Amino acid sequence: MPPTYPISAVAKLTGIPLDTLRAWERRYQTVIPKRAARGRLYSEEQIQKLFLLRRAVEQGHSIGQVAALGNRQLRELLEKSSSIAAGQSVAKATDSSDILAPVLHALDRFDYAGTDREINRLAAALGSPRNFVHQAALPLMRTVGERWHEGKCSIAQEHMLTNLLTAVVASLVRTFSTSNPPARVLLATPQNERHAFPTLAAAMLTAAGGLGAIYLGTDLPAADIVLAARKSEADVVLLSLSSTPSSEILDDLSYIARKVPRATALWLGGAPELHLDQATAGSRWIVLQDFSALEHQLAARGARS
Repeated sequence: MPPTYPISAVAKLTGIPLDTLRAWERRYQTVIPKRAARGRLYSEEQIQKLFLLRRAVEQGHSIGQVAALGNRQLRELLEKSSSIAAGQSVAKATDSSDILAPVLHALDRFDYAGTDREINRLAAALGSPRNFVHQAALPLMRTVGERWHEGKCSIAQEHMLTNLLTAVVASLVRTFSTSNPPARVLLATPQNERHAFPTLAAAMLTAAGGLGAIYLGTDLPAADIVLAARKSEADVVLLSLSSTPSSEILDDLSYIARKVPRATALWLGGAPELHLDQATAGSRWIVLQDFSALEHQLAARGARS
């Protein structure tokens, strides 16, 4: 039996206040939950629609105009609106530094709420995960990394930005996810690898292409990656490394290659100079040198451009 959720849980999952949820249902019949002794019960599909509606309203659409749309129509509307907004945003800025300046200024001051607000403003303006990755997330990654090497940015600030970007990823993945994706991609970093940025960007690109993104985070033991790949029936396991793998990580890669089903593709990315000893780690791993190579592989798995 498919799981159902009470209205209090739906409000937390979608970010829509309880009063707003009730008003939308009463006035616009946005969704029609089941009635039970303990109150309204919502399906996962209904929760997804409510989340899409919230994003549409945030982009300036009237709830009365979009309430009757289905999930697929809402996704298409969000993508079109996002493309228009992205063009306007980029046209107003002379270069990427102008777009990112408010985020970096808030980050410099350790202004958590301000950094969160500016990142979400960029996500709404640039729209689709792909636009957000290439025009905001990746430039932010590079800039913060450069500042850290120059001693102008602390580890604490990098962690704060990572946590906030993680929240945006979860939001975008939920918005653009589909119930039956052509492929499911499990994304993580192996044990002792804690650099999350490339994996976050890859998760957003996966979601943008309409594939199923299963983002597990960083620093995972090989056995847990294998378990997750098997349980989720992932079509692809994508791991990210920040440098040439150590002997311990090579052992983990070899273990994963032996234990995951043969039908599961194994991709490795992260550092531009990444080189893998296939004889040591196993010949199943495909090394992706950059995000263009990743998008090429995603397209081969059915991702839309």
